[in-house]
Amino acid sequence: MLTSSPPSLSVPQYWLAPVPDAAGGYRPAWLIECRLKFHSLRARLKHADERRFLAWVPRGEGSPDWEAPPLDPAGLTDAQLWKAPPRELPHRLQGYLLDDDALARHADELAAWLARREKLRLWFNKQFDAFSEVGEARESFIGRLAESAADAIEGELAALTARVNLKLLQVQAAAERKGLGKTLPEAKLNEILNDRRQEFFSSATRLEALFSSSERLIVTAEDNQPLTRVIGDPDLRETLLHIEMDVRRQLNDLCTRCLEAASACDPFEVGLQPSQIAILRKGVLWLPEPE
Repeated sequence: MLTSSPPSLSVPQYWLAPVPDAAGGYRPAWLIECRLKFHSLRARLKHADERRFLAWVPRGEGSPDWEAPPLDPAGLTDAQLWKAPPRELPHRLQGYLLDDDALARHADELAAWLARREKLRLWFNKQFDAFSEVGEARESFIGRLAESAADAIEGELAALTARVNLKLLQVQAAAERKGLGKTLPEAKLNEILNDRRQEFFSSATRLEALFSSSERLIVTAEDNQPLTRVIGDPDLRETLLHIEMDVRRQLNDLCTRCLEAASACDPFEVGLQPSQIAILRKGVLWLPEPE
């Protein structure tokens, strides 16, 4: 059954615009707009997401296939949903149930389908009991956690700095006994970590690249040259080289553990109950299609 004029229905009707020149008629699809309300006490989350869903109206008593929409509903705009036909074309009515009961039944089926499959996906870090933001990428979440992890190791870093400075004082005393009189700088590891925090913790890839390089990260002289390049005495130079290598290893180990803790993220899914799905708008959307 075809009708050129808009059919008289008890449900709201919309027409998709613009209509392609090759269109030969309108075919009915269900248009349902929902507000999905995701709640999770565990994740301390309340998030609402408004979505549109489309499915061809089935013939007879069949069920709509919500997994195969006739077009991407996310790409629809309100400006495309007209309340009158953009062009006079036949409306396909044969075998379609387009009444309130059919629409209500299919809307309930959509809600049940969404409750089974729709999940809000987050990232969760057990060690920090932290969840990502909605839509946040894993790398961004790890970057934020790494900042917190870096703050958590301040005590260990201060203890390492104290041990290094004690060693340098001992080396200084030995040098003075040998009459070298060389003044050695302090190992300011806290400043180094703060200055290079972004480089250390930007990503696992960047961190691994830093730690696998031969770059000297710590214990530099006041002119920013490695100590081993400005100390003339070979014994003193060898001692400082061992200190520098040992401290660099300990600092790298500390930062590696820090990032490993931040990187231990698992997927966390928040599901839906049918009661958390609110229908905002529903009706028939007439879609143009070729003859």
